[in-house]
Amino acid sequence: MRLFRQIQREPVLFQGLIQALFPLLFAFGAFELHESQLGSIYAFTAALLSFLTRTQVTPLANPRNNSGNRLTGQQ
Repeated sequence: MRLFRQIQREPVLFQGLIQALFPLLFAFGAFELHESQLGSIYAFTAALLSFLTRTQVTPLANPRNNSGNRLTGQQ
């Protein structure tokens, strides 16, 4: 559970680590793919991880707490 809490605190860090893993495994021959296949996997994981990361960060335009109350501006 400690790893899960760390991922929640630093989602972008883990997104970068996961994204770096695929080209590294490919470069060291862990799996055989065409470059276009690797690019497709990389693009898909970037989109998926970006979506998941976005759910973990506070939006700057309209931040709210867990109850839905605005945190900035007029109430």
